[in-house]
Amino acid sequence: MNINQSEVLQIIATALECEPASLNLDSALGQHYNWDSFGHLSIMVALENKYNIEITEENIVKLQSVNDILNFISSQ
Repeated sequence: MNINQSEVLQIIATALECEPASLNLDSALGQHYNWDSFGHLSIMVALENKYNIEITEENIVKLQSVNDILNFISSQ
């Protein structure tokens, strides 16, 4: 799938209720001020809805950073 990095950052920022500028490729669960377990699930649901994909429980556990998420969506 062809994805736009800025679009994914915006989706994540919206789910985390933060500014996209506060995120980078290394931003991750537990390392960003709003990215806790609830925020993580919010990100996964937002990505599923936007890209019409299913993210399995196994992948939810693996997708720990912005970079992980970008690579996963690109491979779909």
